Amino acid sequence: MNNILLAPTTFAEYSKDPLEVININNYKYIVNPKGRKLENNEIIKYAKNVVGIIAGTESYNEDVLNCLPDLKVISRLGVGLDNINLEIANNLGIRIFTTNTSPGPAVVELALGLLINVARNISTSNQLLRKNVWDKKMGVLLRGKTLGIIGLGNIGKELVKISKGFGFKVLAFDINKDDSFANDQNVLYCDLNTLLSNSDFISIHLNLTPETKNFINSERISLMKSECILINTSRGGIIDENALYISLKSNKIAGAGLDVFHKEPYNGPLATLDNVIMTPHISAYAKEIRNQMEKEAVENLIKGLNDE
Repeated sequence: MNNILLAPTTFAEYSKDPLEVININNYKYIVNPKGRKLENNEIIKYAKNVVGIIAGTESYNEDVLNCLPDLKVISRLGVGLDNINLEIANNLGIRIFTTNTSPGPAVVELALGLLINVARNISTSNQLLRKNVWDKKMGVLLRGKTLGIIGLGNIGKELVKISKGFGFKVLAFDINKDDSFANDQNVLYCDLNTLLSNSDFISIHLNLTPETKNFINSERISLMKSECILINTSRGGIIDENALYISLKSNKIAGAGLDVFHKEPYNGPLATLDNVIMTPHISAYAKEIRNQMEKEAVENLIKGLNDE
């Protein structure tokens, strides 16, 4: 049995090199036919007889993994493992790999793009103009404002570096502090409440864990400035979406740019608000980054299946 499931929706869409690696190694592949993130029952259906999976953000919980008796390797296209039950995988002898190619440049460019979009009402103005409505929406400058980064890991640090030209005062909250980086880049570490109450813009870069689920809740949103713009390109589960909706609808905060959601594809009330810009989890969808990650994911999978 030499079947591999390619679970990510657009795998090898921009480069066929990863597929050639699979073919050269005499494996056959099954492509995700849904064009969206697979549900649990769909993973079981398509991966029932596979030995390896190139995984995206779909869930590999205990029920799913127990229904895949031939599975030997899951090669994650990315670094996050919150969607895989690692304990069960280990018990079943399933090897797990992640890619070392950092999606950081792509993620932070999208985060910055969302911020500019919300701050200057770009998408809203575009939609109005397409409806023949000439309505000039007043925006705000980014230059010289305070940027709060929740999670100053590799991606958070990349955001600090790429946004230098805006002259931000940068506040950061992270349990693990990198004082050398902070000193070099003029980043001020502070407690979470200080960051929330003093930032004009907040960008989230956390992994999803039991501790960070609904980390940004109604109480913490209430600490934010009324003109604050919240950006999330990490994991949807980090924000309490209902609390965010209530705050945005009542203009308790100015706006949000969201690339990730609790349930994807997203279909909920946030989509009805003019002060929210949403994208369908495309933060790593830059061709150059994606091609590197896909090739590495396949190479990891082959190594795992060959017991290397």
